[in-house]
Amino acid sequence: MVDLSRRAGLALGIAAGATVLAPSAFAQSPWPAGQPIKIMVGFPAGGASDVMARIIATKLSQGLGVPVVVENRPGAAGTLAASLTARASPDGYTLLLASPTAITLAPSTLAGKISYAPDKDLVPVSMVAKYPLFLVAHPKLGVRNSAELIQKAKASPGKINFASFGVVTSGGLAVEQLKLKAGVDVLHVPFNGSAPALQALMGGNVDVMFDTAVTALPNIRSGRLIGLGVASPQRSPLAPELPAVAEAIPGFEADSWNGLMVPAGTPTAVVARLQAEIAKFVRDADVKERFATLGADPVGNTTAEFAQFLRAETIHYTRLVQEANIKVD
Repeated sequence: MVDLSRRAGLALGIAAGATVLAPSAFAQSPWPAGQPIKIMVGFPAGGASDVMARIIATKLSQGLGVPVVVENRPGAAGTLAASLTARASPDGYTLLLASPTAITLAPSTLAGKISYAPDKDLVPVSMVAKYPLFLVAHPKLGVRNSAELIQKAKASPGKINFASFGVVTSGGLAVEQLKLKAGVDVLHVPFNGSAPALQALMGGNVDVMFDTAVTALPNIRSGRLIGLGVASPQRSPLAPELPAVAEAIPGFEADSWNGLMVPAGTPTAVVARLQAEIAKFVRDADVKERFATLGADPVGNTTAEFAQFLRAETIHYTRLVQEANIKVD
């Protein structure tokens, strides 16, 4: 005769064991487990950020063996996508294509207007690429390099019109940094985006601006604009003939970048695997070629290096916003 009480106890024991084992089994499930990974992009399809994200998605898909898709969530200068990523499940299936506006500029320029803390709610994985900014001038200004620009600006305070693609963008803050570090008075004319700013410069309505390589270099090489320098600490391999602005203004540095970040709480093993894939594919010849068309220099640094960079740049921009007394409505 079967002992029903013993059978019931055994069943309860098995059920209890399953309850204990289930979370452990879930925690040890492989990543990625065949489901798609998405990269959140805070800008519209077709732009430089979108193109960069799709290059990254293709390479990660090849390396991880799962689909990697791009989800464009434009809005609020890229902070909408950052906010959505910060609130996403930290399971390794939601990544953010990060850029300065939403990560290192936001704490000082959008304080109280964003629903996430970049240094607490998001975890850095790796910087994928840097975009050096080039200082370009309309030929009618009559200067050939950064030193001549500074000399002319000091001789004619407030007379040089300096365009940018927005006050709280890398280009806009580059103008304010130049004013502070060089001690010059130029008129900062912010536009709503790089295209109208460049159009105004090409038309001679403004005199000078910091622009990205993808549009600056073709215009420099055609003679439509004069290349005065590059805003990276050293000369850029994209145009080694141009001096660094820092050669005329010591310590000057202004550029943009893209990197990957994930929600806080994402397993360290997932972060490490993503970083390893990035470090590997940025060395591929086809990636370097495509990055060059975007005016981007491949990076692929470690998570620790990226985190240190983000901290330093956030401090730099916070100080700059305070010193320049920049007000954001």
